[in-house]
Amino acid sequence: MKHNLNSTYLLILIVLAGICAYLVFKPFLVALFLAFILSQLFKKWYQKINQKFGGRSSLASLTLCIILFFILVIPFFLTASLIAKEATDLYQNIQKTDWQAQIQSFSDSPILKSVGIDFPVIDLQNITTQDSEGIAGNLQNVGNFIFSVMKKTYQGVSHFIFITFVVFFSLYYLFKDGDAIIKKIIALSPLKDSEERQLLKNFISVSKATLKGSLVIAIIQGALMTILFLFTGVPSPVIWGVITVLFSLIPMVGAGIVWLPAGIIMLLLGNIWQGLTILIFGALVVSTIDNFLRPKLVGKETSLHPILVFLSTLGGIALFGLVGILLGPVIIVLFISLLDIYQIEFKDELEKMNQ
Repeated sequence: MKHNLNSTYLLILIVLAGICAYLVFKPFLVALFLAFILSQLFKKWYQKINQKFGGRSSLASLTLCIILFFILVIPFFLTASLIAKEATDLYQNIQKTDWQAQIQSFSDSPILKSVGIDFPVIDLQNITTQDSEGIAGNLQNVGNFIFSVMKKTYQGVSHFIFITFVVFFSLYYLFKDGDAIIKKIIALSPLKDSEERQLLKNFISVSKATLKGSLVIAIIQGALMTILFLFTGVPSPVIWGVITVLFSLIPMVGAGIVWLPAGIIMLLLGNIWQGLTILIFGALVVSTIDNFLRPKLVGKETSLHPILVFLSTLGGIALFGLVGILLGPVIIVLFISLLDIYQIEFKDELEKMNQ
């Protein structure tokens, strides 16, 4: 009786302390989770660097954190700054552009004339006069939306810098002491050690395959699209490159939803070689590079189904923001791995119930 009372009291204290600990760490949970994912994804890098430094784990961990900072964070900041600049330019162009002249130019397109299409000319001045919520008003709303997005982006910079600091501060100790932390968790967990090791193995394997097979390829396609649009003179190439990354994560859609309309519009505007270049390069390189890179990046590792990648990515963005592109799929990987353990552990019971 006394033993049961002591155990109950201890469990109550653990639960209360756990709730308090959760509230303390709540602002940093996303950063800690992201740091753990990175520590597992780049564990082999750490081991190689540690060997070269003769087992000096602190120096090896610090070196790898610096390397990852330049690989992951610096390009992100450069891209964000380019997007901000292009968004500012786009906002200013929307305010200054003579849309009546643009529509007139489009209606006089030689491509449309050659195929016998008579595109009607729209008088924006009359529309604006008759209806304040007409096309001109909508264009103004687009400009205001871009401005609001820019404002929120600048407001979030300080928060992003703080989270980045927490991620790399945690990553330093996870590289150095990660194995000891995992052993401690395994020792406290009621699951079998073999199941926990298998869970971690599946988690790392599927995470690597999913990230390399979707996110990395999407980033490569976005980079190619940015270079293509920059070469052909399409406005705001970096913004379109980022949009390509997002669409590349969508199964059965991909980058074609960006380069195909862009190429057609360039042709209709009379920019023949630019439009043909976009269509040919987009079809032969951007949209097909996935077929060549995926087998090499993923190999024999098991990845998530494309529909799960798509839904988990969108859900992750909605829940965690931009970092959800990484966290969303990884959380689903963890959930599926736990279901696999459940299926193995209760195999006999499930078979009896399913008879």
